[in-house]
Amino acid sequence: MNRFARPIEIKALFAFVLASLLISSLMQRYLGHVMPSPDMDFYNYYFAAQVVHDNPHANLYQGATDKNLEIHPVPPADSALSAHARAAGFEVEFYAIPPLLADLLVPLSQVPPHVAAALWRAFNLALVLASMLLLARLVRVPILSFEFVVLVLAAYSFWPIHEAVSLGQVTVVMLALCTAGVVAYRDDRVILSAAAIALATAFKVTPILLLPLFLIWKDRRWLVSYLTISLGLVSAMVAINGVQIVRVYPMVVSHMGSGFPAFMIKTLGSLAAWVYYGRIFSVGDARAFFANQPLPQGLSFVAKAISGAFYLSCLFLAWRSRRRLDRASRAATIAVFSLVAICVSPVSYRHGYTVAFVALAIFWAKALRTPPRILPAVLLTLTTFTLGSLFFDLAAQAPLPETCKILLSATWIVFSVLFCLDTLFRADAAGCADVATDRSAAAAGAP
Repeated sequence: MNRFARPIEIKALFAFVLASLLISSLMQRYLGHVMPSPDMDFYNYYFAAQVVHDNPHANLYQGATDKNLEIHPVPPADSALSAHARAAGFEVEFYAIPPLLADLLVPLSQVPPHVAAALWRAFNLALVLASMLLLARLVRVPILSFEFVVLVLAAYSFWPIHEAVSLGQVTVVMLALCTAGVVAYRDDRVILSAAAIALATAFKVTPILLLPLFLIWKDRRWLVSYLTISLGLVSAMVAINGVQIVRVYPMVVSHMGSGFPAFMIKTLGSLAAWVYYGRIFSVGDARAFFANQPLPQGLSFVAKAISGAFYLSCLFLAWRSRRRLDRASRAATIAVFSLVAICVSPVSYRHGYTVAFVALAIFWAKALRTPPRILPAVLLTLTTFTLGSLFFDLAAQAPLPETCKILLSATWIVFSVLFCLDTLFRADAAGCADVATDRSAAAAGAP
């Protein structure tokens, strides 16, 4: 496992992964009925935007400040959100992200719901393509080339992206912002990079976990830009929605603790919960199980401890290699930490892993040009296959012993964690020296 992979071996692994992604997306989306209720998440945003249109200072989070929204997802019947949805013949769940997205979607909320959903999906499809144009620049793939076609095909087939587009999830926007932030940083466009990550933080809070990287690198320009732009975005939300709504949102997030055991939630906290209960749950079963009881405090503590230990380990590896990384390597580290942030988030559904595509594409491009050692190549393959094809998640729904179901469902998290640790570990001085020394041998396919 310590020898370099041969170029033909890497190409075979890549071909296997690409075929798996394509076949899985087509088969499961159109034949497997994995997503029977498309656009559900988009309608939460849509009707929240209608609430803001009617009254920018209306309480978007009515009934959400004293409960875990994963267990009790339906807003009160007397809330403005429910009233708008009911008037249009829809049922929605709580709007559980900062108010900025609802503010931006106000114009779209004035067209009929199904038309708005179609426009939102078209916008998301265009965002995926735009992200791939940026990513091609990062990995030096010509736009008019077969390699670019493969990149785009892989992106649209990657299951988290496929699922996010179908559900109308904001995570496709997160993919675009993550890609922009990484590419801009590589190109030394610090303000643009900081703006992209700051905007991503205003849609989902987890990108704030990237901030310590720039403290480690002592990148003051990026930090000042990020904090200034973030302050501007918060000020804009205060001006539009009022101080009270912005102050309420942290209370909503604080109740969404780690340890909810639904199998579609892919975090270290959910993995701890599966082990604790000795089984995996569907979302509906988990909500019914916890409807009249809180999540155990001890489990929540363990989940946070495991997540914190993993996050701190990744920060330590980034700190250890801080003096050895050039700008391109730092950009790749940002992409890896975007995946780290998803793994340690209290709640990350499968579609939240859209941002993982950036890091995976970077390391596949590197592997195809300079074949790595066998172990990293196998780990890259398993991570991409697991996240992109849904194979293990579907296998976990088969009539198998609960231990087997846990192991199958856990592959999503375990391979993501191992991939992050491995790539960050190999960014240290010794790892770089090994690659530099053995590059010619690897290119020739020597053992």
